[in-house]
Amino acid sequence: MLPPTQLTRALRKSAVPCLLLSLLLSACGAGEPAKGKDKDLVVLVIIDTLRRDALGCYGNSEARTPTIDGLANEGTRFAQAISSSGWTLPSVASMLTGNWPTMHKALGKNSRLTPITKDLPMASEVFAANGYRSLGFANAAFLSPLLGLDRGFELFDHKHAYNWEIRRADETVDAALLALSEREGQKVFLLLHLFDAHLDYDPPDGFITPFVGTRNDPDIPISMKECMALRQGEELAKPKPADIEYLRNAYQGEVAFVDSAIERFVGGLKDLERWDHTTMVITADHGEEFWDHGGFEHGHTLYDELVRIPLIIRAPKSQTLTSHLVERQVRTIDIMPTLFNMAGIKDSPSFIGESLLPDMLGKTPKRIPPAFSQGTLYGADKMSWRHNGYNLIVDRARKGAAGTELYDLEQDPLQMTDISKEQQELTDKLSTELSRFARDLKSRAETISTPELENMAPTRIKEYMKSIEALGYSGREQE
Repeated sequence: MLPPTQLTRALRKSAVPCLLLSLLLSACGAGEPAKGKDKDLVVLVIIDTLRRDALGCYGNSEARTPTIDGLANEGTRFAQAISSSGWTLPSVASMLTGNWPTMHKALGKNSRLTPITKDLPMASEVFAANGYRSLGFANAAFLSPLLGLDRGFELFDHKHAYNWEIRRADETVDAALLALSEREGQKVFLLLHLFDAHLDYDPPDGFITPFVGTRNDPDIPISMKECMALRQGEELAKPKPADIEYLRNAYQGEVAFVDSAIERFVGGLKDLERWDHTTMVITADHGEEFWDHGGFEHGHTLYDELVRIPLIIRAPKSQTLTSHLVERQVRTIDIMPTLFNMAGIKDSPSFIGESLLPDMLGKTPKRIPPAFSQGTLYGADKMSWRHNGYNLIVDRARKGAAGTELYDLEQDPLQMTDISKEQQELTDKLSTELSRFARDLKSRAETISTPELENMAPTRIKEYMKSIEALGYSGREQE
């Protein structure tokens, strides 16, 4: 196994308020060991920018994702998993707090972002309170310790990067396996964030040619600037179909490489004799748009190519699943309640999602809750409300009908035909539901503290990196 390289471990002790910590420990049964053996391992793998249709198990016959597809066959695949946002920070924060972005506060525009509030417990703290060692391995500026992502982790191994100079998936996996090898016989909650599928598109040798053949224009690495330069026409609407296919194929090469890194990770867990005791989630923070609705990348809309993400849950050997496909709509805020349930941990009341374990055991719930998504990194702010087979999308910068779209998800799964005017009564009903829900969220969020904005621009990050290196945090764990 290779040692981890270019590691920056920003570690600090949790600053949860005393009252909140007391409630957390009470809710979780602190000091009581989770059910299972000492080798129990709970792994949340977040593959940044992964479209569900980039995987073979979600219907892509050209994909080269045998490891993820195998985990889907072994575990449970959720066909309609909805993220709480279309970009990284609010999406991942919702997974780790089990709550909506309005509540956890981690939103913002461009490089001015708000950290996660300290008034909500993190999953890392819940697991730690129940005898688990919480370890995090993350990449990219939007998962920075500056934004509170490291709270509750005894080790948070983070690589600051934007679209370039990333730490590849194999390096991240090796760092995680090394940390696990140092914690033999201990229960662990592990966050593993893999950034490769995100721009720049730069698949390693051997992972690009199967998808693009001999074409190399633009050559890899393909940056945002080079992608946008392919647009054509007076209005620079979008590239030619062949150019979009080329970019999509370069992206597929990145996904194939991530799949190989997950194979490497699973193999390492088997070598460490932990695989039989491992609960593993494979998911994404959001997807990627390749001009599906006239735009590119992510962070600007709430259509399905961004918020309907893959979700696969693999149970340890001791737990038998009876359902390998769940068709109903679920939310990413349901992930942590599910993992707590599977680990025998009592729910913390601030995690408002619902356990999916009954679904995995073949039991369909009587009530299917709506899925709410919110926030954009660029452009006008938007909200999405998915209920009873319909998706309402509201542009908050535009008033009334001009800012409202409605889609029939069964008849129009690609969301190409807006029926808001045709189905005015249904549009009004769903709009009322969404407005009431958003008002209630806002009212409850007023009781929760909002951290000060952080400047996450590259120049600011360089200053931050210099400061933590001067303090001696680079490449070591907290005493």
